[in-house]
Amino acid sequence: MRCERELVSGIATGEEPNHAEVERLLATTGKSIDDLRRDVERFQHGMELKAVVASLPDLDREFADVQKRIAAADRDLEVAERKHGEATGPLYARLEEIKQVRSDASRARQELFHTCEDPELERQLDDANAEIKRLLEANKDLATHAAWLDNKSDAERERGDKELSEADREHRREQTALYRKQAESLRRQIKANEKAQADALKQREQVEDRMRQW
Repeated sequence: MRCERELVSGIATGEEPNHAEVERLLATTGKSIDDLRRDVERFQHGMELKAVVASLPDLDREFADVQKRIAAADRDLEVAERKHGEATGPLYARLEEIKQVRSDASRARQELFHTCEDPELERQLDDANAEIKRLLEANKDLATHAAWLDNKSDAERERGDKELSEADREHRREQTALYRKQAESLRRQIKANEKAQADALKQREQVEDRMRQW
């Protein structure tokens, strides 16, 4: 008959125990079936711990290998960052120089513009500014009126849904269509004004360029 440890080891590793042998061992050792179960669990836990310990050499080797790979990647990054700095350093310096020159040029443009004393160019500039302002104000009024017509159209449609007679409903539909048509006409005018405004802005830019060249 096997000893207690052999029996526990066999059960812990998946061996199907002989019931008669288990009963004899329990009778000899004075243990219960729960005691045997706990012995098996302790043995299995010990096996798990030994497996973890046995894996340490492989883990240590892998750990060292990963550290080496990280160190190599860090060296590559340092080289790349150094090259990046060497390449971009002069470029950033040039950007700052360009910014300064552009700022100087912008001030020069303003000074040339404000020192122009050509009456005709000043008149053309005033005309362009006045036209731009007029179109902006006109479109503001047109947009307000178009929104009012949209509300009227919606209100007529809602009233039409509540009318009892077909004649009244038809009248409401006609009013709805009329308000909608008027609103669409105003929006077309807004589009035309926007195009005219773009032309006026371009004209103003051309006048300003001539003033800077005076």
